[in-house]
Amino acid sequence: MTGPESQGETLRLAALASRLPEGRGGLLRWPEETDSTNNALKAWAAQGAPSGSVFLAEKQTAGKGRLGRSFLSPPGGLYLSYLLLPPLPPAGVGELTAWAAVAVRRALGRCCGFWPEIKWVNDLLLEGRKLCGILCESSLRFGTMESLVLGVGVNVDASEEGFPPELRRTAASLRMFGVTGLDRTLLAAALIRSLDELASDFPGARDAYWEEYRAHCVTLGRKVTLSDGTEGFAEGLEKDFSLRLRLSDGETRLLRSGEATLHRE
Repeated sequence: MTGPESQGETLRLAALASRLPEGRGGLLRWPEETDSTNNALKAWAAQGAPSGSVFLAEKQTAGKGRLGRSFLSPPGGLYLSYLLLPPLPPAGVGELTAWAAVAVRRALGRCCGFWPEIKWVNDLLLEGRKLCGILCESSLRFGTMESLVLGVGVNVDASEEGFPPELRRTAASLRMFGVTGLDRTLLAAALIRSLDELASDFPGARDAYWEEYRAHCVTLGRKVTLSDGTEGFAEGLEKDFSLRLRLSDGETRLLRSGEATLHRE
């Protein structure tokens, strides 16, 4: 757990700290580059970093997405990982993953005036395009979650041409919706404040997060295709944030994790 390694990081951290509550717990790092902020923070947690610690980077060389995918992480985005040390069983990971979508949505709304929709489980969409990805990774010990890292990647300054051709119809950035010249320390501070709220709210505010999630989940009431090719209709959300699907043969299935691709309307 070393301190800032460059003048640039020192300046970024000073600007960020000035926008966070005085005396806030947790440690902060914001280097120019890392392979993955989640990897860096997990290593930091193993060295004893306290809950609420945050690791950011200007660029990721090996950013990670859900289901083993890579996450495009060019300069100009905001890549942040947040450490939670909650004493809860592994089943709580899925619920916290959904809570994180609500927390990040709140931060984007408060900072930028955009209130994205949530695609189950935790992708954030603007006008049907993915603006932000969230990846939660846990460390288990003796069947109990020892630590949880919430990784958040927000597309900030990318133009449509800045995305690979295969993503240009499905990815979005704040710049594409008219947000230019954004001070990313403001967005980083908004995200950290919102994740601090999540950490203090869990698990007592379950009903409030569930209601907010359900109200803004674009997956509900839509036809979807699962990763195994199965098609169904997303007819409801269970209290543990599982997706309730009605398949073409009338069978009902609960989906607790995985991918549910939306059919185009």
